[in-house]
Amino acid sequence: MTNISAIISDLKYGRTRLLQAIEGLSRKELTELSIYEGWTIKDVLAHVVGWDQRVLKTLPLMLQNRASEVASVEVDDFNRESVQSWRDKSLAEVLSEVQSTHQRILEILVSLDHKEIDMRRERHGRIITIRSYVIDVMIEHDREHAAEIELWRKNLELSIDPRAAEADLAQKRAAFLAAIKDLSEADLLDKNAGGTWSVKDIVGHITDWERLMLNAARHIHDPSLPVVIPVTDDENEIMASRRTKESWEKVSHDFYEVSQAVDSFVAGLKMGDWTLRGPYPWPNDQGTLAELLWHITAHYTDHLPDLAQWRSQKINH
Repeated sequence: MTNISAIISDLKYGRTRLLQAIEGLSRKELTELSIYEGWTIKDVLAHVVGWDQRVLKTLPLMLQNRASEVASVEVDDFNRESVQSWRDKSLAEVLSEVQSTHQRILEILVSLDHKEIDMRRERHGRIITIRSYVIDVMIEHDREHAAEIELWRKNLELSIDPRAAEADLAQKRAAFLAAIKDLSEADLLDKNAGGTWSVKDIVGHITDWERLMLNAARHIHDPSLPVVIPVTDDENEIMASRRTKESWEKVSHDFYEVSQAVDSFVAGLKMGDWTLRGPYPWPNDQGTLAELLWHITAHYTDHLPDLAQWRSQKINH
């Protein structure tokens, strides 16, 4: 018969393996990419929290010999409600709850003895024990999701296509350059091109962030190089303001210089390099080199709608 300390150890191992399975994943991987249809990793964690919270309601009833009062649930509905209840909460809040609810369960179980763990209790015509109804299910649940996440991560990395990523970067950069082509000096300095930013401001902003992301990529590729200090929103505004007095020629020169440096870095990557992981140059995020290149590419796309609208308005006027 397994002792209580071994049970606690098995439960801790299951939860540790689950958390290790998501270790190093980026914010995008955790909150935007689907692991199951309609579910992100964050949703999976919220689902785990939902069942842990049910355990916290179930254990006291079982210990008070009131197992018959443990409510039945329709699993699909319960899962849906558990996930939905955390949709508007931050990833940090979900992660905190994953650990705190589990710890509260352990604190209850560690105070029990084998008699209580294996005592047979009747619930709706069925005999259950804390071991069979709670402990074994929790251990299997954590290990099942950990294994699925580990497989998902492996398949995600296998899906990386370096040549397609390079081509996408070239295409998106070309589309951005086409959007600012043949502009007059006055147009380049018009502060209505993107909110309160001019084309010069936007190009300077993209240049500075591309340099930051390139330096972060270099550190991920070679950890002996300096770590890039994450840039906050406030610091982003300060960084943009530093280019206010620079000429278009200077900003344009910097843009092409950084673009060429990015292309040179990417061209030198080997297949295994794309899955290397490390910190990104913004707070509380990390991930693969492949995703960091995706962020460089997406940054061009982010600014295209404003530029297209601005150019359209100028033509119409």
